[in-house]
Amino acid sequence: MKHVICKITTVILTTLPFMSCNDWLNENDYTYAIATSTFYNTKDEANAAVMSPLNQMRVAYDANWFATLEINTEYCYPKGVYQTYRGYNGLVNATHITRSATNWSAIYRAVLYCNTAIGKLPEAKAMTEAEIKSYLGELRFLRAYNYFSLVLHWGSVPLRTETNMTEWNLKKTSVREIYDFIIEDLKYAIDNAPDIPRLIGTPHKLAAKALLADVCMWTEDYDQAKALAGDVINSGTYSLVNVSNVRDFDKVFGYDLATSTEEVFYIKTSRTDSRTWNYLSFTAHPQYSIEGKTMLNGNGYYTHYSDLRNQVIANWDETDLRYHLNLGFYVFGADAYGEYTCLFVKYWDPYSQGGGANVSIPLIRYTDVLITYAEASARVAGAPTAESVEMLNRLRRRGYGHDPDVANPELDYKPADCNTMEKFIDLLIKEETYERMNEGKHWDLTVRLKKAQELVGKYYNVDGAWTEIKERHYLWKIPDSEFNYNKALDQKTDQNPGYSSDN
Repeated sequence: MKHVICKITTVILTTLPFMSCNDWLNENDYTYAIATSTFYNTKDEANAAVMSPLNQMRVAYDANWFATLEINTEYCYPKGVYQTYRGYNGLVNATHITRSATNWSAIYRAVLYCNTAIGKLPEAKAMTEAEIKSYLGELRFLRAYNYFSLVLHWGSVPLRTETNMTEWNLKKTSVREIYDFIIEDLKYAIDNAPDIPRLIGTPHKLAAKALLADVCMWTEDYDQAKALAGDVINSGTYSLVNVSNVRDFDKVFGYDLATSTEEVFYIKTSRTDSRTWNYLSFTAHPQYSIEGKTMLNGNGYYTHYSDLRNQVIANWDETDLRYHLNLGFYVFGADAYGEYTCLFVKYWDPYSQGGGANVSIPLIRYTDVLITYAEASARVAGAPTAESVEMLNRLRRRGYGHDPDVANPELDYKPADCNTMEKFIDLLIKEETYERMNEGKHWDLTVRLKKAQELVGKYYNVDGAWTEIKERHYLWKIPDSEFNYNKALDQKTDQNPGYSSDN
């Protein structure tokens, strides 16, 4: 990080969207470059400070990020440079290692932009104390989100903050300490961030509560997770979008969609200024269309796909609208992977230009909160409860095109379906799979629940063979560049298990 820190501690130079109160994407871009000693005095400058890491997060949570996480799952199969993941042996392809290193750098750059502003905003002269704290709340949410991504996928990492960001050589911080840091940032955000998004796509209190609830599941603070998720649910701010057909889900994931009642925290995109989401190019096929419209304007690499023989797919009731929302079928001809191949088609944009699309990146969705609450309430009670099952039933009802808030005796899961924690967790994973397929969240859930090996071993191979997940597959390789610039780290002792400078 030395080469980045050296530049940014003197000058912040980044392309940022200039936003109005109504729409943060429709104004012209501008390049903001100014010494930090005179920056962050006004609300416009504080707004630019928030936009800087948000802009960088479009790079961090790109096609590779989502593809890697989805390819880890028991229902997804890779091709091309991701083919090496078939062995569940971690990052072994040089191209893939380079891509994960790019994610690492982009996340740390977003953290750095947060740190710079967090260190300087308290000195602002043209804002009130309340205004300063509000912007700090947004920034500390963003910093927490990015550290959560780092600790989940790289484990123990250097903890760079506003107080040590000029230090090039930093040892790794323990996972527990990083979680403590994330929790403190999110508590600050809950206390100080705006009650509602200041602009579409900016952080706010309920987003901080939703994220902290997820964090608390990892630290096994289930009481706190339940309370926080419950606050979000009971706020009345969010609701599941009612659907009666598959295309109604475009009100949740659709192209050119400004927002929805399920959006807690998304990274916003725009076709007009080339700030699009390139992940769709990984899932699309150039010849696949929906309702006569090409998914991605003729582009697409179908980097990963699923197989109709996979038991997750084969056992899925096709009258569940989410089945057809997520899976599209195409025989690839000369590129055939077989007659059982199916594409992931949750996201599409017929008006895209090139490989990206104007589909917002769904980092935190209301369904995430319902799933968190379902598990947390069962954990707190020590057994599945009526409210635990109700959260899953809301997702299930909506998936079948019914009102999610109205009981449906013919469709609802019954207490007898999950009268033990083991049965309930299996049911939760099943419903979560249907609900969040292709959102880059399923692998992390199954790892936390210690179910990843069981599910991959049981479902991944369509011929019934057992696949063993190697230890190093659970964490990504810390980039060699970090060891080159950070002399407090030793490749031999600080690299994640199973990796070295040679792979």
